[in-house]
Amino acid sequence: MVLKLSDKPKTLSPTLRSKHRYIAYKVKSERELTYDDLVNSIWHSVMNFLGELGASKTNLWVIKNTYNEKNKTGLIRCDHTQVEQVRASLALIQRIGDVRVIINVLGVSGTIKAARKKFFNDVDLKDFTQ
Repeated sequence: MVLKLSDKPKTLSPTLRSKHRYIAYKVKSERELTYDDLVNSIWHSVMNFLGELGASKTNLWVIKNTYNEKNKTGLIRCDHTQVEQVRASLALIQRIGDVRVIINVLGVSGTIKAARKKFFNDVDLKDFTQ
């Protein structure tokens, strides 16, 4: 059986795709944390609080290139119907390894660009064009 280029699966229309929300967060900790430890802790908390089925419904994704190690801020993508469950899971995190931490949710946005602008005060060069 030979596959042709035209045999690839069709993409879903925008109305059928799941809608995402981006949760901006800030980590307060006693010491420095690695990104990998933070991601493992977030996933562990979500799995413990919601279970495997609930975690799959959240469609959770910790976005790596938005994490700022200096300010300890970043974005998490999740399904629009599961925002409150993810926020509750983040609130339950008290320790990462032997370091005490608090993860504060700064807010929720519909796009990465709006979240960066609103919660991290990022400036886009397009804002200065006339």
